[in-house]
Amino acid sequence: MDLKKITFIVLIIAFNLNAQNNQKVLFSIDNEPVYTQEFVNVYKKNINLIDDSSKKGIENYLNLYVNYKLKVKEAFELRLDTFPKFKSELSEYKSNLIAPYLKDKNVSEHLIKEAYDRITKEVDVSHILLFIKPDATANDTLIAYNKLIEARNLILAGKSFAEVALKYSEDPTVQQNGGRIGYFTGLQMVYPFENTAFNTKIGDVSMPFKTKFGYHIVQVHNVRNAKGEVEVAHIMVKNDSLIAKNKIDDIYAQLVDSNTDFFELATQVSDDKATAPQGGRLNKFGTGQMLESFANEAFKLENEGDFSKPFQTQFGWHIVRLIKKYPIESFEKLRDRITQQVENDERSNLIGESVINRLFKEYKVVVNEEALQQFSVNDWKEKPELFRSTLLTIENTPISQNRFISYLNSFTNTSIAKSFAGFKEKEVINYYKQHIETDNDEFAIMFKEFKEGLLLFDLLEKRVWEKSKDSAALSNYFNENKTKKYNHKELATIKGTVISDFQEYLENEWIKELNLKYKVAFNSSEKKKLLKLKI
Repeated sequence: MDLKKITFIVLIIAFNLNAQNNQKVLFSIDNEPVYTQEFVNVYKKNINLIDDSSKKGIENYLNLYVNYKLKVKEAFELRLDTFPKFKSELSEYKSNLIAPYLKDKNVSEHLIKEAYDRITKEVDVSHILLFIKPDATANDTLIAYNKLIEARNLILAGKSFAEVALKYSEDPTVQQNGGRIGYFTGLQMVYPFENTAFNTKIGDVSMPFKTKFGYHIVQVHNVRNAKGEVEVAHIMVKNDSLIAKNKIDDIYAQLVDSNTDFFELATQVSDDKATAPQGGRLNKFGTGQMLESFANEAFKLENEGDFSKPFQTQFGWHIVRLIKKYPIESFEKLRDRITQQVENDERSNLIGESVINRLFKEYKVVVNEEALQQFSVNDWKEKPELFRSTLLTIENTPISQNRFISYLNSFTNTSIAKSFAGFKEKEVINYYKQHIETDNDEFAIMFKEFKEGLLLFDLLEKRVWEKSKDSAALSNYFNENKTKKYNHKELATIKGTVISDFQEYLENEWIKELNLKYKVAFNSSEKKKLLKLKI
């Protein structure tokens, strides 16, 4: 959908938002009623855009609203809502409009605030990992769980975490780090891992928990305030030999004893070929995003321009210069970014799960256990013709075994029980989507107004905007009004103004036609009451 159309429809929605058809009739168009409260809600919504809030201002706005309703009437009379292009665009919008209703706003808000609280802290942990496939059997899962309980008991009995990790963990890095991950902050790890780490007390060892990688236990060593991010440049000398040490010491002496430019020197002598051309500059980073020994030296620097003494990492020798520090920003400033991250990682599942749980409580969902059991008795792949029964009903709406078979064909190596659980959730969501217009007043209003806005856009494009592009028609309109409106100016010099005036003229002429075509009848007593209201 193009930007012009979206903008137009947003304005239409603003024009009509919160309309309710539950009050007295204000006027009718060919006996179709429009209600007083509907207009009042629209007027209140746009009161800040209206210059005159007097009786005259309300009356003028009412005239605009009548014109709007006439155009809507015409669009439906022309059956524009039956056109395939219109149906496709409306369907696309409906899917987008439904999306927020599939998320629990309270859960979402909790997760956003929780994420911010966590990015203000850094937690230091070690872990033991046992790999488990997503489709692992219950027995394989139990074996992994019990093995981690065994490892946990050894740690609680006094064995060092690193020693136990070396024996039990399947993390490929355990030989180098003994299971020590080090510090990380919120939104850097998968959510179950982050959640367990931030909810385990310092010194404690968690119970086994599952992530997409397998089962883990973690021990928390420390929690501290987050340091934010830092931007630095560095000079690196590869190798841990005496020659490399002497070279880095000579470079440090140049920086201390003279006015040598750090960035220029980095370009000339640094062995980090990726950053040397940029004067050794690195992208800004926070805890957990850089080698810990390197990050520690970078965060020690206090003032912009300060540089460290030579220090060693597994990559060689370094000198780091501080360019800028970036403290953690306020919740208000980070809210949008955190919201996007929360919605894009697996914690967003919790937002949807809350809605699904609510729907299962609201709807009457009945499973035909005999029909479900048939999938364990008969071969649904080889003999789908045997599956003709209703598998479940949602609010007395039947869902067939065949539909479940279509669902099963989308998955491999998944048990019937697990697949059916997913299928049942999917069908409940589909039922909710199909009935949301009748079950949710807020959605119904928004969707109705978008539908009308989409219809009006197409109609205005045909009746006004396209006609205003006709060069001959525009020229005729200009010539007819050249003397009285445009002071004998040339069309080329004021073409934009003339096009706007011509569009207004075409729309006014069209409204005259609509008033002749359709009968607008006011409820005079309601109109009088309306004009006396102090809105």
